[in-house]
Amino acid sequence: TGAIAIAVMLFVIGLMFRYINLSSGYASFAYAVSSSSLIFYIVVPVLSMRVFAEERRQKTDQLLMTAPVSLKDVVFGKYLALISIFAIPVVIMCFYPLIMSAFGTVTLQLDYLNILVFFIMGCAYLAIGMFISSLTESVIISAIVSILFVFVTQMIGNTYTIFSSTNFSGLVFLIVMAVIIGLLVYFMTKNYWAALGTVVVLAEACFIGYLVKPDWFGGKAETVLGVLNFSTHFSTFTQGSFIIADLLYFISVAVVGIVLTM
Repeated sequence: TGAIAIAVMLFVIGLMFRYINLSSGYASFAYAVSSSSLIFYIVVPVLSMRVFAEERRQKTDQLLMTAPVSLKDVVFGKYLALISIFAIPVVIMCFYPLIMSAFGTVTLQLDYLNILVFFIMGCAYLAIGMFISSLTESVIISAIVSILFVFVTQMIGNTYTIFSSTNFSGLVFLIVMAVIIGLLVYFMTKNYWAALGTVVVLAEACFIGYLVKPDWFGGKAETVLGVLNFSTHFSTFTQGSFIIADLLYFISVAVVGIVLTM
């Protein structure tokens, strides 16, 4: 699966380089990197779907849990294996701007910044993919949920207009988010009461907040969805801006994925 992921990445990146830089004549490799984000639909599930799901299905996770290493070492070991495979085609990407520089003036600083952020975004995706794999024994379910997560974070910016900006719609959206959090708690703890209690507490907090200050809920759906929008955080670098908050965003997502997996 590692070889498949590397081959898919190199094929897609090479295709974007061919059409955007060589055929269309764009001097910046950053546009090809940005367009290559679609590879996460394949690479994330292929690399991460079996990390823990297959261990649980074959009951070999019991060997891991009783091995003379800490849980932290197990999780970090698997995560470093994932990003090591992902890093191989990213390193090869670094040669493309150098190829173009032999034939004209290119934006090397911008290109390598985008390659770096692309790698960090991939690390964030793989951390969440690893967490999703730890929630189930089914490799298929792990792959499907990973693809859905990539789809939501890549396409969420196109769905803002679907949600109303009224106060009540914001309340409904936050309650739905509370239910999703409750489901995550259940899959992580297998405790029905802990999950139900989480949903009840969060829903009650939303209702009380709505009664006290309903105006606060206006536009909250768009705000929350904006936080989940990976493409927006990445596009700032493609446009030539270096915003440290966007870089820290991807690093934070990776850390959250690792912690949740533990």
